[in-house]
Amino acid sequence: MERGMISVDQWSERSQAYFLTHLHSDHTKGLSSQWSKGPLFCSPVTAKLFPVKFPEFDFSLLRVLEIGSSHLLSLVSPTTGSKTTVQVTAIDAHHCPGASMYLFQGEFGCVLYTGDFRWEATSERAKLGKDKLLNALGNDKVDLLYIDNTYCNPFYSFPPREVAAQQVVDIIESHPEHDIIIGIDTLGKEDLLLHISRTLKTKGACCTSLQL
Repeated sequence: MERGMISVDQWSERSQAYFLTHLHSDHTKGLSSQWSKGPLFCSPVTAKLFPVKFPEFDFSLLRVLEIGSSHLLSLVSPTTGSKTTVQVTAIDAHHCPGASMYLFQGEFGCVLYTGDFRWEATSERAKLGKDKLLNALGNDKVDLLYIDNTYCNPFYSFPPREVAAQQVVDIIESHPEHDIIIGIDTLGKEDLLLHISRTLKTKGACCTSLQL
């Protein structure tokens, strides 16, 4: 894909269309409420959360992409000046609320940008995301893959999410006379809080502000 057509999680370059995978701060550096470079595409959940982080954003520039659906964009080749059509499909990244992968298809081939993602082998949600991706690809193949590999090193060995959540519950239950404080300063810990609440049958108390 030619430079100057599409940018994903990059806000300094001049492009015709911009895509946001999710609202974590390391993916929004350079993006602000004064944004005016062009249309910004994101998932429905990200769009709903957008005013929290960027309250003065010009929301006429926001474009919502339904997860699992394909959309056609009409862009212009910076090299030839001719019009070209790009098909983009948003895939659930199973990372934090609203997180998406993007599959771009056009004359340039197929480009998959994962952003941050979680695809566990035993996860039904991950299976649905995989099926959506394969359906969007059809008989094509991914020609270029931009993948987040932060934790691909074998040095990192994390327990499944369910096991980690239960470990937190066990710690809480083993200290019944103590007040337990869980720091929540960003998106992504919602499932943990729900697990604690449902398992211990308590709603707890919130005393922190949301920082995306």
